[in-house]
Amino acid sequence: MRISMRRGDIKYVRFLVNDPNGTATDVDFTEIYFTVKKRPSDKLFCFQKRLSTGGIEKLDIGDYQIKIEPQDTGKMVAPFDYVFDVQLDYKNLIKETFVGDFALKTEVTYPENERS
Repeated sequence: MRISMRRGDIKYVRFLVNDPNGTATDVDFTEIYFTVKKRPSDKLFCFQKRLSTGGIEKLDIGDYQIKIEPQDTGKMVAPFDYVFDVQLDYKNLIKETFVGDFALKTEVTYPENERS
């Protein structure tokens, strides 16, 4: 999976969680993590969203949405290809569901250009 966006913009990323049969699962996860790093081996992340803090929202059975906000990417280097993963936590069992590239593109209109 690849997510591509401009630094400092807002992006909504939807993802589905299915059981092994491909049916949307109605599990109440303890936590969901969306983590972005420069490299998988880095101990520190660039930013992270969590279900418990409102950065990830449950829309429907097995249907979730991550909201990436301007402050999440505003100080990150662009253009640059970062990495991300989404992990589900249910009763202390962590299951990695998605791993991919997070392509951050250079913005064109900077905040200082938005003022009149």
